[in-house]
Amino acid sequence: MSHFDRSYLIGVEKLMTMFPVVSVLGARQVGKSTLLHQLLPGSPYFDLERHADFERISSDPDFFLDSQPTPIVIDAAQLCPGLFQALRVKVDQARQQNGRYLISGSSSPELLKNVSESLAGRVAIMELSPFLLEESWKKKPSDFYQLISTQQFSSLDILETRYTKTQLYTSCLYGGYPDHFLNRENQLFTGQWMENYFQTYIARDIRRLFPGIASQTFRRFVKMMAFASGQIINFSNFARSLDVSQPTVKSYFSIAEGTFLWRMLPRFNINYVKRIVKMPRGHIRDTGLITSLLNIHSIDALVSHPDFGRIWESFIIEQLIQGFKKDLIPINTSYYRTHDGREIDLILEGPFGIIPIEIKAGSTVRSSSLYAIKAFIETHSCPIGIVINQSGEVSMLSARLIQIPASYL
Repeated sequence: MSHFDRSYLIGVEKLMTMFPVVSVLGARQVGKSTLLHQLLPGSPYFDLERHADFERISSDPDFFLDSQPTPIVIDAAQLCPGLFQALRVKVDQARQQNGRYLISGSSSPELLKNVSESLAGRVAIMELSPFLLEESWKKKPSDFYQLISTQQFSSLDILETRYTKTQLYTSCLYGGYPDHFLNRENQLFTGQWMENYFQTYIARDIRRLFPGIASQTFRRFVKMMAFASGQIINFSNFARSLDVSQPTVKSYFSIAEGTFLWRMLPRFNINYVKRIVKMPRGHIRDTGLITSLLNIHSIDALVSHPDFGRIWESFIIEQLIQGFKKDLIPINTSYYRTHDGREIDLILEGPFGIIPIEIKAGSTVRSSSLYAIKAFIETHSCPIGIVINQSGEVSMLSARLIQIPASYL
């Protein structure tokens, strides 16, 4: 993977000029260690999953930091909670010196707790996702995100085709975990990789973080998430199927979200909105995990699957969210659905205002399907609404509603 330059490099480098500590978080096997090496190739590097490094740092974190020149890289930092208090002391000795400590972690509940308690105001956090489309196919960064961020909506028509339909479907099928995507032609490898991934995730990460968890029940829960991905979540249905309480189910979802397996989208929340569905909606973040759990192993099987629309929607939503985040564009995300069935797949809120986004797997859009998004644009005075589909060109569907092909993102 060393020949891949992640699109996140620029964002992390910028954060390192602004903060003493930068923490790169993400699921296991997304390439965090590779990114750390690329960012500071000549700096001291310590991996707390190596026994020798763990013993050296955990035995006396203060002495360790005092004895090391900076900048320094510490991988899997969540394994040594005592490190964070030592980092705070060391940072405060020279508060104005930025870019001194680059750390990473796979388990955000544990790591974020330590970061928030010990390094508040001293650390910036970048979440590293699996490969984005532009990374998978070695494309330059898309102009889409900066055009939206700077409110240059009238310039969206300069976007051009970046991906073929086969490339889009391939990325949707295999997801973005580097080893899985790069070895996609080897079906035996990809199947074994996924099995090992889930085994390690549940048997190692989850049991280490939550020693009392019922591993077999949680494994069944992960399988159920694949079928529920892209849907409104009914906690009571999960509880009945798993024969556990609703609080237990909610804790399982929190675990899955905190370990970067699942993304929960809350309902869009404006006080004067009436009659909206209040339950959250969510999806497994990487569609390669979804297709593996649903036993989908080819593009033909993917596009003919009854859940293809929901899988495709999850795929595009993740591309959009991570595209903004890697460019350090602050956003809040939600979904919108009323009790009478009006629905919008993704609501973005940021410096550009409120932008509703509808995601379609087809190439054409019926006017009748746009009623909800047009009404939302008017009600909330949105600068623009976006329909992302598989059409062949950027075009205006109405005065403030634009169609953008997924291949242009």
